[in-house]
Amino acid sequence: MKETKVELNVQEVGILLTALQLLELSDERRLEREYGSAPALHQKLHDIWEQMDSSETGLRYEAIIEPSF
Repeated sequence: MKETKVELNVQEVGILLTALQLLELSDERRLEREYGSAPALHQKLHDIWEQMDSSETGLRYEAIIEPSF
């Protein structure tokens, strides 16, 4: 199987975005070799996150550190 659909709420997508930002450069490189581009995944998830309704949670996505990409 190449693809599957996973339902995530706005908080879960936010967790994934933050986790991708916290990657060390060495981890990012290893993931790129094994699975693909972390920055591309981050952008894809961020685009999805921006379209989600976060009004009930009051969430605002803020970069907490300077990403390595």
